[in-house]
Amino acid sequence: MKLSSTKTAQLLLPAAILLAWIAPATAQEAAASAASPDNTAISTQVVSPEAQAVLDRMTRYLRGLQTFSIETHASRDEVVALGYKLQNNERSVIVVQRPNKLRADISGDIRNRTIVYDGTQLTMYSPDDAVFARTDAPDTLADLIGILLDIGVEMPLIDVLYQATAGTLTSDVRGGILVGTSMIDGVATDHLAFRQANVDWQLWVEQGARPLPRKILVTTRYEVGDPQYQAVLHWNLKPRIHSSTFEFAPPKGVTEIPLDTPASTASGAP
Repeated sequence: MKLSSTKTAQLLLPAAILLAWIAPATAQEAAASAASPDNTAISTQVVSPEAQAVLDRMTRYLRGLQTFSIETHASRDEVVALGYKLQNNERSVIVVQRPNKLRADISGDIRNRTIVYDGTQLTMYSPDDAVFARTDAPDTLADLIGILLDIGVEMPLIDVLYQATAGTLTSDVRGGILVGTSMIDGVATDHLAFRQANVDWQLWVEQGARPLPRKILVTTRYEVGDPQYQAVLHWNLKPRIHSSTFEFAPPKGVTEIPLDTPASTASGAP
């Protein structure tokens, strides 16, 4: 899973946790640089074998799921004037049916929106603005999520979905460890911690036969207040899917607008 650079996907990790991992990497890079004839530094990625094993187990399991839904309860920090930090709450329900169906209904303090993908078209609806936009979409969920990440359309847990289709979580990671065991909603999980260039993040993965991500915590470093995004995930691996789940019927009074207008962009962003 490639963590997006948008505010929804900026993750947290206390510096002390990864100090033992990052410092040796820096020393190795310096030594390699001195020994190299062209003085080019060599980048070193340090993820502990224990942390990588948990990620690999989670990835294999996610990619084996055909139909599922995720209900999330999330909070995100908003830094306002004078550095005050406000917390905004959000609830989302995401339904996925492989290979090419997705629906996300999001409600929260900042904005409400719906995203529907039926295998041929992507629809983004903003009830707050009474507008929706449609566009042709690729024929697989993996291709769709890659495009959404590339164009900056934000959606809750888009990185988790990317990991479940084609992503590689550690592609930009500079350090990562298995912290230990933690209980999330009464479920034992493996607590992982990672660091990227401007992002620290933590991930809690269910232990046992269902290695599902159960909690995500993201901190954006180098921004005032170190704002965080946090989400707790509730999974349903046998959801009831109706024939209308992946259909969008515009409510009365709603206007269709081109996808490239500011309003349509807002409808797909948190």
